[in-house]
Amino acid sequence: PRPEFGPQPGEDKEPVAKPGDEEDEAKERSIRRMAGKNMVRECPHPDKHPLIAEMAVSPDPESDGVLILDPHLGPKWRLVSTREPTIVYLPKNVEKVTILDKKDEIFGSHMMSIEFKDGESPIVGKKKYTSCFAIDEVMQGLVRVHHGDERLRASGGRGGRGGRGRSGG
Repeated sequence: PRPEFGPQPGEDKEPVAKPGDEEDEAKERSIRRMAGKNMVRECPHPDKHPLIAEMAVSPDPESDGVLILDPHLGPKWRLVSTREPTIVYLPKNVEKVTILDKKDEIFGSHMMSIEFKDGESPIVGKKKYTSCFAIDEVMQGLVRVHHGDERLRASGGRGGRGGRGRSGG
Protein backbone atom coordinates (compact mmCIF):
# COMPACT_ATOMS: atom_id res chain seq x y z
CA PRO A 1 0.00 0.00 0.00
CA ARG A 2 1.05 3.53 -0.70
CA PRO A 3 1.81 5.80 2.25
CA GLU A 4 -0.34 8.57 0.81
CA PHE A 5 -3.40 6.33 1.27
CA GLY A 6 -2.90 6.44 5.03
CA PRO A 7 -2.72 3.57 7.48
CA GLN A 8 -4.35 0.28 6.66
CA PRO A 9 -7.37 -0.71 8.77
CA GLY A 10 -6.15 -2.27 11.98
CA GLU A 11 -2.71 -0.65 11.97
CA ASP A 12 -3.78 2.12 14.32
CA LYS A 13 -5.00 -0.28 16.99
CA GLU A 14 -2.86 -0.75 20.07
CA PRO A 15 -1.40 -4.24 20.43
CA VAL A 16 -3.11 -6.57 22.85
CA ALA A 17 -0.83 -7.59 25.71
CA LYS A 18 -2.22 -11.07 26.35
CA PRO A 19 0.17 -14.02 26.34
CA GLY A 20 -0.05 -16.05 23.16
CA ASP A 21 -1.45 -13.20 21.07
CA GLU A 22 1.83 -12.69 19.21
CA GLU A 23 0.83 -15.41 16.72
CA ASP A 24 -2.57 -13.77 16.16
CA GLU A 25 -0.92 -10.38 15.63
CA ALA A 26 1.48 -11.94 13.10
CA LYS A 27 -1.45 -13.51 11.24
CA GLU A 28 -3.29 -10.19 11.14
CA ARG A 29 -0.20 -8.41 9.78
CA SER A 30 0.09 -11.12 7.14
CA ILE A 31 -3.55 -10.64 6.16
CA ARG A 32 -3.05 -6.89 5.82
CA ARG A 33 0.06 -7.43 3.64
CA MET A 34 -1.63 -10.03 1.42
CA ALA A 35 -4.84 -8.06 1.05
CA GLY A 36 -5.03 -6.48 -2.33
CA LYS A 37 -7.64 -4.22 -3.79
CA ASN A 38 -9.86 -7.24 -4.57
CA MET A 39 -10.30 -8.30 -0.95
CA VAL A 40 -13.33 -6.92 0.84
CA ARG A 41 -12.71 -7.01 4.56
CA GLU A 42 -15.83 -5.33 5.78
CA CYS A 43 -19.43 -4.80 4.84
CA PRO A 44 -19.95 -1.69 2.69
CA HIS A 45 -23.16 -0.81 4.55
CA PRO A 46 -23.25 0.85 7.98
CA ASP A 47 -24.48 -1.37 10.80
CA LYS A 48 -27.67 0.69 11.16
CA HIS A 49 -28.62 0.08 7.50
CA PRO A 50 -31.96 -1.79 7.33
CA LEU A 51 -30.44 -4.74 5.43
CA ILE A 52 -27.82 -5.26 8.12
CA ALA A 53 -30.02 -4.38 11.10
CA GLU A 54 -32.60 -7.05 10.21
CA MET A 55 -29.89 -9.77 10.20
CA ALA A 56 -27.84 -8.59 13.21
CA VAL A 57 -27.86 -11.20 15.98
CA SER A 58 -25.02 -9.95 18.19
CA PRO A 59 -22.45 -7.20 18.54
CA ASP A 60 -19.05 -8.40 17.36
CA PRO A 61 -16.84 -8.53 20.46
CA GLU A 62 -13.68 -8.20 18.34
CA SER A 63 -14.66 -5.08 16.36
CA ASP A 64 -17.09 -2.22 16.29
CA GLY A 65 -19.37 -4.17 13.96
CA VAL A 66 -22.10 -6.74 14.40
CA LEU A 67 -22.46 -10.43 13.67
CA ILE A 68 -25.10 -11.17 11.05
CA LEU A 69 -26.56 -14.44 9.86
CA ASP A 70 -24.90 -15.29 6.55
CA PRO A 71 -27.50 -14.48 3.88
CA HIS A 72 -26.50 -17.56 1.84
CA LEU A 73 -28.30 -19.67 4.45
CA GLY A 74 -27.80 -23.36 5.27
CA PRO A 75 -26.90 -26.12 5.46
CA LYS A 76 -23.62 -24.67 6.79
CA TRP A 77 -25.05 -22.01 9.08
CA ARG A 78 -22.71 -19.24 10.05
CA LEU A 79 -22.51 -15.72 11.41
CA VAL A 80 -20.19 -13.19 9.79
CA SER A 81 -18.80 -9.94 11.13
CA THR A 82 -19.55 -6.71 9.30
CA ARG A 83 -16.21 -5.09 10.21
CA GLU A 84 -13.64 -7.88 10.52
CA PRO A 85 -12.96 -11.00 8.44
CA THR A 86 -14.41 -13.24 11.15
CA ILE A 87 -16.75 -16.20 10.67
CA VAL A 88 -18.62 -17.95 13.48
CA TYR A 89 -19.67 -21.43 12.36
CA LEU A 90 -22.74 -22.86 14.06
CA PRO A 91 -22.67 -26.61 14.85
CA LYS A 92 -23.26 -29.05 11.98
CA ASN A 93 -26.28 -30.48 13.78
CA VAL A 94 -28.20 -27.21 13.25
CA GLU A 95 -30.91 -27.82 10.69
CA LYS A 96 -32.53 -24.38 10.50
CA VAL A 97 -31.93 -20.88 11.86
CA THR A 98 -34.59 -18.18 11.84
CA ILE A 99 -34.04 -14.58 12.86
CA LEU A 100 -36.92 -13.50 15.06
CA ASP A 101 -38.50 -10.05 15.22
CA LYS A 102 -37.98 -10.07 18.99
CA LYS A 103 -34.87 -8.16 20.09
CA ASP A 104 -32.66 -8.39 23.14
CA GLU A 105 -33.27 -5.46 25.48
CA ILE A 106 -29.58 -4.96 26.35
CA PHE A 107 -27.87 -5.17 22.95
CA GLY A 108 -30.78 -4.52 20.59
CA SER A 109 -29.83 -7.63 18.59
CA HIS A 110 -32.36 -10.02 17.11
CA MET A 111 -33.06 -13.31 18.83
CA MET A 112 -32.51 -16.53 16.83
CA SER A 113 -34.66 -19.63 16.70
CA ILE A 114 -32.35 -22.60 16.21
CA GLU A 115 -33.73 -25.96 15.15
CA PHE A 116 -31.48 -28.99 15.57
CA LYS A 117 -31.57 -32.21 13.54
CA ASP A 118 -33.66 -35.04 15.01
CA GLY A 119 -31.86 -36.72 17.90
CA GLU A 120 -28.77 -34.48 17.61
CA SER A 121 -29.66 -31.60 19.91
CA PRO A 122 -26.92 -30.75 22.42
CA ILE A 123 -29.62 -29.36 24.71
CA VAL A 124 -31.35 -32.29 26.36
CA GLY A 125 -35.02 -32.60 25.43
CA LYS A 126 -35.08 -29.62 23.03
CA LYS A 127 -35.15 -29.76 19.26
CA LYS A 128 -35.88 -26.02 19.01
CA TYR A 129 -33.94 -23.45 20.97
CA THR A 130 -34.29 -19.67 21.18
CA SER A 131 -31.03 -17.80 21.62
CA CYS A 132 -29.72 -14.31 22.17
CA PHE A 133 -26.26 -15.12 20.85
CA ALA A 134 -24.52 -12.20 22.57
CA ILE A 135 -25.23 -13.59 26.06
CA ASP A 136 -25.98 -17.26 25.33
CA GLU A 137 -23.15 -19.26 26.86
CA VAL A 138 -24.65 -22.55 25.61
CA MET A 139 -24.49 -21.52 21.93
CA GLN A 140 -21.16 -19.75 22.33
CA GLY A 141 -19.73 -23.00 23.64
CA LEU A 142 -20.92 -24.90 20.56
CA VAL A 143 -19.58 -22.61 17.80
CA ARG A 144 -16.23 -22.49 15.99
CA VAL A 145 -14.73 -19.05 15.36
CA HIS A 146 -12.38 -18.47 12.43
CA HIS A 147 -10.50 -15.24 11.92
CA GLY A 148 -9.36 -13.64 8.66
CA ASP A 149 -6.70 -16.07 7.46
CA GLU A 150 -9.20 -18.91 6.96
CA ARG A 151 -11.10 -16.75 4.45
CA LEU A 152 -7.96 -16.32 2.37
CA ARG A 153 -6.91 -19.96 2.12
CA ALA A 154 -9.50 -20.84 -0.49
CA SER A 155 -8.36 -18.05 -2.82
CA GLY A 156 -4.67 -18.95 -2.75
CA GLY A 157 -2.73 -20.77 -5.44
CA ARG A 158 -2.71 -20.51 -9.22
CA GLY A 159 -6.02 -20.92 -10.97
CA GLY A 160 -6.65 -23.02 -14.03
CA ARG A 161 -6.09 -26.63 -14.89
CA GLY A 162 -2.36 -26.49 -15.47
CA GLY A 163 -0.84 -29.18 -17.64
CA ARG A 164 1.79 -29.03 -20.36
CA GLY A 165 -0.38 -28.81 -23.41
CA ARG A 166 -0.45 -31.33 -26.23
CA SER A 167 2.35 -33.69 -26.78
CA GLY A 168 3.36 -33.91 -30.40
CA GLY A 169 3.01 -36.99 -32.49
